[in-house]
Amino acid sequence: MDAELTTSRGLIPPAASAEPDVNAMDEADDDQFDNEFILLVPDEFIGCILGRGGSTIRRLQWQTHTTIRVSNADEPFYPGTDFRLVTIISNSTAAMDAAQQLLLLQIAQNYAKSFREVSCVVPDDMAGRVIGKGGDRIQEIRNCCQNAELSNRGEGAQGERVMTIHGGVHQITKALRMVIDLVFHD
Repeated sequence: MDAELTTSRGLIPPAASAEPDVNAMDEADDDQFDNEFILLVPDEFIGCILGRGGSTIRRLQWQTHTTIRVSNADEPFYPGTDFRLVTIISNSTAAMDAAQQLLLLQIAQNYAKSFREVSCVVPDDMAGRVIGKGGDRIQEIRNCCQNAELSNRGEGAQGERVMTIHGGVHQITKALRMVIDLVFHD
């Protein structure tokens, strides 16, 4: 990777280009990205995330210093759903939070009437952090949105649970910020 494409804060676009070099981002050393946060997004919303020729997703990656991967249309949906996987990869929880906020804002701007819920994947071994002692943490999450549900063990893919959050875009992004903090902070 070219030295001019990295800083201590992550990847930056080449100085001569107004658009980030997506190929340079794809060539980044995957070892520097420790965390993956998976959103489950209805297929109908994927076009506005990608943008024409991939322009929107490239811009979002550049703005948030993350890698964002969207499952292909020919890949199977997440088990038990009709949702595609949108994976946010970063070593920074703040960057992952910024990326999820911008992604959901992008969807809300294009699908204001139909966007009322989003799901995310929570590893089984982190479910206890999200639930909290006596359910106190999941209750905090529920208090900031209209509702939040965590699937039972075994209902998602092996070793994973699905959390579905209902509400407006501001409520959903706030709840997801809490989930990111609970899952990725020690």
